[in-house]
Amino acid sequence: MKHLVVLVCALACLASTGFAKAESPNAKPDQTIHFTDGSTAVSYFNCGDADLCARIADADGSTLSIYSEGAALCQPYILHFVKMNARGRTIFEFSRSINHTVGGNFSGGSCGHTVATQMVMNRGFVHMTVTETSEGTLDLKFSAAK
Repeated sequence: MKHLVVLVCALACLASTGFAKAESPNAKPDQTIHFTDGSTAVSYFNCGDADLCARIADADGSTLSIYSEGAALCQPYILHFVKMNARGRTIFEFSRSINHTVGGNFSGGSCGHTVATQMVMNRGFVHMTVTETSEGTLDLKFSAAK
C-alpha cells in the first residue's frame, strides 16, 4: 500500500509540473512576430504533449492558444485551438490533426510519419507551419502573408 501511495504522489507531481510548464510565463519563446493588424504571435521551444505551443494575442485583448495533444502510436499529432475573449471567456475551441503519411499498420512494422503542415489564419494574413523535430516534439513557425 505504501508503494501505491508513493506512485500516486509521484504521478501527481509529474502531471502538475507538465501542466505548469504548459502555462508557465517563464517559457522561452522560440519566435515572436508582430502583424500589421496589431496582433502578436509567440511560439515556444519543443512543444510536447499537453504543452502550450503558441499563442496569438489580438489588439482587442482576445487570444488564440494552441496546445499539443500529442500523438498515439502510428497516428498523427493533434493540435488543440482555444480562442478566448479579453475577459477570458472561451469563444470557441477545436482540434486539428497534423498532416501524416499513410503507412502500414504497427504490427506490420511501419507507420506513417508527420509531414510539414501549413495552416492559414486571420483571413489569410497569418500562416503557421508545423513540423516535427528530431526529438519528437512540434515546432510552430508563423509568417505574414505577402
